[in-house]
Amino acid sequence: MRRLSKEESRKRWSELRAKWNEYDPIGVMSDPDCPLDEYEAYVGPTMRLLEQGATIDEIADYLSAVSEHMGLSFDRARARKYSVEFIQWYRWNWRDTMV
Repeated sequence: MRRLSKEESRKRWSELRAKWNEYDPIGVMSDPDCPLDEYEAYVGPTMRLLEQGATIDEIADYLSAVSEHMGLSFDRARARKYSVEFIQWYRWNWRDTMV
């Protein structure tokens, strides 16, 4: 595995945060006053899952737990769609890297 520089690590984190903002389970990112770090607490656990090679269903299960924690209804099909996107992003851009 290739060790990331501090700059690369920040870039990787920022990209995954942007993916979470696209997922936007609360539906607040269309508000221009919404902070870009609304989902910051979920980026790290998602990154760990990706680094560990989690499956689509394992990531969707995590998204389900997050939705439950937020008191939101859960759309499994949408969660699976974003799980695929998270995995593809990681594999295409950051495979075999570590902090």
